[in-house]
Amino acid sequence: MELLIGQSLALITAFCFAQNSLIYSHVGKIVSSSTTAHIRLWIAFPLMLVLHLLFLGTLFPIGMNMKQFLLIALSGVLGFCIADLFIFSSLVKIGARQTSVVMTTSPLFSTLFAWIADKEEVISLQQGIGIAVTLIGVAWVVLSDKRSAQEKIGRLIPAGVILALLGASTQALAMVLANEGMDDQVHSISANVIRLGFGLAALIIYSTARRSFISDFRKFTSKEGRRSLFLIFLAALVGPILGIILYLQAMQMAPVGIVTTLSQMSPVILLPIDKYILKKYVSPFAIIGTFVAVFGTVLLFIAPA
Repeated sequence: MELLIGQSLALITAFCFAQNSLIYSHVGKIVSSSTTAHIRLWIAFPLMLVLHLLFLGTLFPIGMNMKQFLLIALSGVLGFCIADLFIFSSLVKIGARQTSVVMTTSPLFSTLFAWIADKEEVISLQQGIGIAVTLIGVAWVVLSDKRSAQEKIGRLIPAGVILALLGASTQALAMVLANEGMDDQVHSISANVIRLGFGLAALIIYSTARRSFISDFRKFTSKEGRRSLFLIFLAALVGPILGIILYLQAMQMAPVGIVTTLSQMSPVILLPIDKYILKKYVSPFAIIGTFVAVFGTVLLFIAPA
């Protein structure tokens, strides 16, 4: 029974991430992708502080050494600032489904970065096959969508794919750094508080340098802006907060390989949403390519250590 509950929580986590992609894709077209990335952390960071207080008894993490702190902080700058700017821009250009398919390459980059950091770590045959299958699936989806897309959207696909790949690789590097900085004594929620805090700090610097800090907030004063702000709040609550709680609980109740695989099912979840709710054309080849890409990610996750 516990295994079934853990698997269910992992699958719900995938729905949380799918919801995030849809909302950020929609809101980014209204207020811009960089504004969405900036404002959502003003919502997510305080919520995570409250979560840390409830679960761990302090508002901010304490007790870690300087090396751990710096590695996790750098991970936050890369993951919640640089990677998010790439990913949110990709969401606006090519949509939630296509971006999430390209993002299945993130475990691929994580595997490669971990191998580069530790040359003694050997990439197994199964991992190599998983990498190849993932790349084939992603290429399959991209080429299928490019052939079937309208001319305007078709021109955006190459730029959107490049941005998503940059986001996937930067996010993977961020997670490798976070794993290096964490050990059994650093709780995942504590690490996420630091990552969110430094990600927000980096976005504040970025928006200030672009002279868009104030204008980012002003975009939410209109009726449509307030609706967009509500959607961002909903996404921040469901993704970084609820999604993380469910994921951590699932990890305690089911094997890691099963949990991580089920939580990566967002591209598959987005297929019927695109086709039947958003009324977008999804070619049969794109559907097959999505399943191929996800299967490649599964091979990476379940490969023996």
